[in-house]
Amino acid sequence: MVCAIACTLVFLILTAMVASGRLLATDTAGILAVRQFASPALTMVMLAASLVAHGKLAIPLAVLLAVVIYRANGRDDALLYVGACLLGEAVHLAIKAVVRHHRPVGISPKLTDAGWYSYPSGHEMLAVIIFGLGAVLVSRWASRTVRVTAIAGAAVIIVLVGISRVYLGAHWPSDVIGALFAGLAWSAACLAWAGRHSTRGTALRAATDTQRPYSAA
Repeated sequence: MVCAIACTLVFLILTAMVASGRLLATDTAGILAVRQFASPALTMVMLAASLVAHGKLAIPLAVLLAVVIYRANGRDDALLYVGACLLGEAVHLAIKAVVRHHRPVGISPKLTDAGWYSYPSGHEMLAVIIFGLGAVLVSRWASRTVRVTAIAGAAVIIVLVGISRVYLGAHWPSDVIGALFAGLAWSAACLAWAGRHSTRGTALRAATDTQRPYSAA
């Protein structure tokens, strides 16, 4: 919950700066810096990275992860994951409708389809939820090596998706950073809620309570 609150505060501060236009110069410089590395080969890599978080591919991957989570951890974690993904998309759309931040125009070539408003990046926010939260849930009862490997792999995907959205001209850097913190806040809040309400979490707390020594009267 501490992580959820901290990420939410950072996201709110960044949102206020975006809405006030204070980051326009920084965002423009960021786009131009990324485009300095443009090449046909890198463009193909960025298109592939962006596709991973596109609904046409991300939704089937999320369904697959939900099945894996169900088989590994049971119904509670699978329902948590599905609910987090569905409600996370609704939260993302709601934020866009409120902020109404326009996409970059005339700064770099737009190499991918991008419609509606820009902040926060839907690809990036859902990448955090689908792959980041998915990795945490899939490996939460596994060995430390498996957990580190799963989370590191998800982090690589998340970073590549974020960079690709800027490189392809679809988003400002602040859109991606805001989406990152929004996704982290939402994922952390979902995990905190699950820790208090899941059957397994309740069983673990009960077992812990029975092991605590009673205080003297």
